[in-house]
Amino acid sequence: SGSSDPYCVVKVDNELVARTATVWKSLNPFWGEEITLLLPRGFHSLSFYVLDEDTIGQDDVIGKVSLSHQQISAEPWGEWGPRQGGGQRGPSWHPGVPMLSPSAGVDRWLSLAPVSPDQEVQGEIHLELQVPEQGHPRVLRCHLIEAR
Repeated sequence: SGSSDPYCVVKVDNELVARTATVWKSLNPFWGEEITLLLPRGFHSLSFYVLDEDTIGQDDVIGKVSLSHQQISAEPWGEWGPRQGGGQRGPSWHPGVPMLSPSAGVDRWLSLAPVSPDQEVQGEIHLELQVPEQGHPRVLRCHLIEAR
């Protein structure tokens, strides 16, 4: 049909935690939606799935971006959080807690990956991720901006 009806869902360890509105008849959807997540201790991954809403049948998965706990808690996302225990850096000093500092974050286009091996995917999603000022280290603000 030449167009899609895209929306985005957010999953933490495969559990659905958020969904954007559907943008009808668009290949370049703008969502501009912001969600705040409390990441559970010891979580493994944060995933963003872009889907095409179908009125008949099952919605089609266009692609996904998955970020591991290690990716969220490490460079190049930003500075490490407060140092403790003799200046050790990184998640090892406090397991299961992402270490984005309040000033850190990411604002970039990320390429969508296929969900199944036989799928071909083109497209990107524009995400902004950050820890709010004076934020709890496991609170992550996700701004689902747009896709193309």
